[in-house]
Amino acid sequence: MREAKIDKKITKGRSQSEFHDLSERLLNSGDAYWGNLGFWKCANDYSMACEALAHQLAIKVNLSEHSRILDAGFGCGDQLLLWLGKYRVEFLCGVNYSVSQTKLAKQRLVDSGSTNINLDCLIQGDVSDLLDPALWGEILIKDYLINTVLALDCAYHFPSRKQFLADSYKLLSTSEVGRIGLTDIVLADETLSWGKKVILHSMLYLSRIPKSNIVTLSEYSNQLVQAGFHQIDSQDISEHVFEPFGAWLTSSKVGRRKLKGNIGAWLKYKVTAAFLTWAYRKQVLKYVIISAQARQRS
Repeated sequence: MREAKIDKKITKGRSQSEFHDLSERLLNSGDAYWGNLGFWKCANDYSMACEALAHQLAIKVNLSEHSRILDAGFGCGDQLLLWLGKYRVEFLCGVNYSVSQTKLAKQRLVDSGSTNINLDCLIQGDVSDLLDPALWGEILIKDYLINTVLALDCAYHFPSRKQFLADSYKLLSTSEVGRIGLTDIVLADETLSWGKKVILHSMLYLSRIPKSNIVTLSEYSNQLVQAGFHQIDSQDISEHVFEPFGAWLTSSKVGRRKLKGNIGAWLKYKVTAAFLTWAYRKQVLKYVIISAQARQRS
């Protein structure tokens, strides 16, 4: 009965023709809906690896009960539940592009019994409108003095990561100590061969990732500085992300679920895993955790 309800939700999510839907449920165990590439250093299960990646990001920005978070791209809500449950953050709001994911995330928070969050602060919308009052309605996020902005494995999908960094700085600069934290994909080498560029750009197109978002770590740091950030810290965790994700997908029992009418989703993940393994081995892409602090406006 539980599986039937899950499949119904997945089908409903897809019927809305959303690129970011509920299909990641197929990869998860238990009641999880995680949707990132995972941190596989000590994990042998997709849900466990995804949660581990979220913990790595939380550690990077010193998440605590004093954190007032804006989560950009919160997916189906697993990370929101983690921030509230494990780290007991003081305030939490977020924006997420997917209609089906946002609806599910809110329902899961209700089902969890969380009382320290205003569901109206979880908005379905475009991150490009982050500072637009029309997005938030009567909620003035600046009034909450946000001190932490998070983007867990999603900023490369944003229409413009550069704009997102600039908007995040404007939001954080009024806080005494404002931090931004992201897990993200960067270009390993800017002098790629023609063949590598063709494969890379083709996959970016199919994955709906703007080419302008895939830059070297050096350029990424420059964009942070230009936005107003300093004390930039980055960590390359590629070896614990790209290949392990593909290895797990190939060896796990998840493949059997494609027999339940989810062949499209299965192929998407298989192609993604194969590409990321290739990109890592050929030194095309890296996966990093980045944090930075917003300079206070004088």
